[in-house]
Amino acid sequence: MTIAADPTVARSVDLAKPETDGRGRPATREMHYARAELALALPDHLALREVPLTPDPLEALANAVADVREDLGESADVVLDLVPVSPNRVSSRRRRLLAQARRNPSDGPAIPGMPQQRTNRFGFDLGAVMSEIATEMKGNQGGGARQRQHHQQRTTYRITDMKAAMGKLVPGAEPVFSMQLLVRTCARDEYRARMLLDQVLAALEPWSGDNHLRPVGLHLGVTRVRADHWIYRGRFDRRFETGLFVPRRHSWVTAQEIAGLLKPPTKHNMAPNIARSGGVVPPPPAALPTWTGQRGLLPLGWVAKSGGGERLAGVPLKYLLFALFLGKSGFGKTEMSLVQAIAIAHGGFGVLFLDPHGDGWTRARPYLAHKELADRIWEIDLTSPELDKMVGSWNPLSMERRRESEIPDIVQYIVTGFAAALNWSDSAGRAKTILTRAVESLVYLSWHVCRAGRPDLAPTVFQIRTILTDAVWRTNVLPYLPKDIRDFWENVFPGYSKEAIPVVTNIIERLSSSNAIKAFLGSSRSTYDIRHAMDTGKIVFVCPAGTGDVDRIISSLLIYDLFRAGLSRRDTPPDQRRDFYTFIDELTSVDGASKGTLAQITEQLRKYNVKLLAMTQMAQRLSATTRQGLLQNLSILSTTASDVDEATLVTRRWGKKVAPDTIVQLNRYSYVMSVTLEGGTTDPFRVRGASVEDLYGDYYRPQNEERLARAIDENLQRRSVRDILTDLRRLDSRLRRFIVTLPVPPDDDEPAGADLPPDEPDFEEAAPPDPEGPDGPVDVTASDSGAARPRVHDSEGTVISGAEPNPAEEAPDNVHPINPHQNQSRLG
Repeated sequence: MTIAADPTVARSVDLAKPETDGRGRPATREMHYARAELALALPDHLALREVPLTPDPLEALANAVADVREDLGESADVVLDLVPVSPNRVSSRRRRLLAQARRNPSDGPAIPGMPQQRTNRFGFDLGAVMSEIATEMKGNQGGGARQRQHHQQRTTYRITDMKAAMGKLVPGAEPVFSMQLLVRTCARDEYRARMLLDQVLAALEPWSGDNHLRPVGLHLGVTRVRADHWIYRGRFDRRFETGLFVPRRHSWVTAQEIAGLLKPPTKHNMAPNIARSGGVVPPPPAALPTWTGQRGLLPLGWVAKSGGGERLAGVPLKYLLFALFLGKSGFGKTEMSLVQAIAIAHGGFGVLFLDPHGDGWTRARPYLAHKELADRIWEIDLTSPELDKMVGSWNPLSMERRRESEIPDIVQYIVTGFAAALNWSDSAGRAKTILTRAVESLVYLSWHVCRAGRPDLAPTVFQIRTILTDAVWRTNVLPYLPKDIRDFWENVFPGYSKEAIPVVTNIIERLSSSNAIKAFLGSSRSTYDIRHAMDTGKIVFVCPAGTGDVDRIISSLLIYDLFRAGLSRRDTPPDQRRDFYTFIDELTSVDGASKGTLAQITEQLRKYNVKLLAMTQMAQRLSATTRQGLLQNLSILSTTASDVDEATLVTRRWGKKVAPDTIVQLNRYSYVMSVTLEGGTTDPFRVRGASVEDLYGDYYRPQNEERLARAIDENLQRRSVRDILTDLRRLDSRLRRFIVTLPVPPDDDEPAGADLPPDEPDFEEAAPPDPEGPDGPVDVTASDSGAARPRVHDSEGTVISGAEPNPAEEAPDNVHPINPHQNQSRLG
């Protein structure tokens, strides 16, 4: 469909006049060239200056072409062609030079360091002749020493004479080359092209010594016809463009003379227009396999291959335990992790990606929107405050599909997660005690309601505030708690000052400040179960907002829940434990809340097939425990550019095989990494990052994102934030009314049935639960024994706002139903 232009909008007009030729036709910009062919100015056995390599002699040449405007079509090219000269030709040349020096010693050029020949006009040295006559007249007296001294002097003169005669072609000066040196510049202005050429010629002046370079041309007295003249121009361009080698006579040079022109620029070259290699890094190991999409390989990026070019390398997943990716923000750590996570997901493995801010999920979603993956994808988005947003739910206190023996572990990881996120030290013992007893009470309460078939009434973390601040509510639930917990609330808790309670409830107030997090933690029934995700190969993206204490608490709870779920796989035979890969972005913020849990993951979860791949900007900001645990058990250590202190920390792990300056100078999306292969840890090697678009262009399915969202709604039984918050507001009263209808468990110090007549059967305790409870039909399918099963379910969950009211809920809050089974003496 073509959209018509809006006639009311004026088009932009270019008011500049186009250039035209004399006939009014548009003119094309002509490019002007300046040419020069350089050759040795003196006989070629005289050497050019041996330019030292430090400082880099190419710096002057780089500065000469620094202002070349490629965007305007300008160029400056220096072409050096060399052809080796055979040793026979070099030996023949030496003999000719030596014979010439013997015939005409006075014709030799005055070379610095060459002994001066004192001869008369008849061609012989009169002083030398008279010295020999005087020696003969003295006879043998003192002659032996003088003869030896004279012999040494003659030998020294012979060597000096050979150097003077042969110059740079003395024996041992190989290799020798025949040279052709062409320079051509191009610009839109004739004078600018000539200026660029002169700058290049001036940059070659440092090579002037006993010999020097000068442009080749015909000398006509007042002027010189050079390569730019029409006589030479055609031949010059043909040699320049085709590589035809037609050197001038007497154009021999040694490798030592022109070494500065043959080598690449070094670190001593400070010119800004130099393409730098970034330092010395060992080559990639030959045993590193090439990744073409194989299921058992983790893609790493592009590495150099022998013979030139690049290949996409990978590392076998069987060697992968833990990985750490370091470096500056925006240099490609998250991009690499997304490339790897997508590959693992399509390979059929389970993935958990903790993605602060949700940017990673936004990029990965179109590449995961496939029918084959739809039933495996979970998304927990905690970044949106919208009330109509669909979210999954997680209730850490829920005992649905759990055993009573798991209660101590559940209490421990919840309390530890809260305490770590809030930086509670040992000095906060009173707050930890109150929180522990509150969580323990609610977990036991959840155990009772789940046994009664009402997991939709299980308390959440927000009932911590209720049990601490609502005395009436607490009094109703006390009879259903174990005696030691009941004694705490009746005897110990009243002795605490009122200032102790806000320290604990402050946690809940912070969680209540976010609608998304309140909905995530505020549902009685859990649809998020990381153990179930491990065992079934789910693809889980969790996207916290990434800022503030609230997200630190959530991250801490999620990490500790991951650790607990991994350890719980001990009930599964080792050969049946599916690999599960956990990616954690912005590890520093997560580590600050986990307080050692990450180190425990690296130390203990390897045997349970839980792998951790973490990204952070600075390893030095990690806690010492986490940093040591990761570095000790790493399979992949990778870094992008970083500051020198961080680079020093990483290179020390590699035995200084890479200099810290090399790490500092890395470009964006370039890495230096080491991996574990069958033979052990490899040397560090250079990797160029691969992007998601480059590798998975064929997997891009943006048109399927809407269907993917519907599939995630079904996978997680997601509900809107509005409905969950409505149910949460009603949960306290509904739970209080239901719990008092349950039989009161016997005291821990009383035998079961002590209050019953000895001759009456325990019909009340043996009776099945009433299928019509005070809040509707009771689910009697839940079992209180047996192996734990996944808590992900297909039921409708709790009653949402607008449902048909229950008569039992219409009673005032201050009227409590009478429970005939309740022991009135324990109500206080």
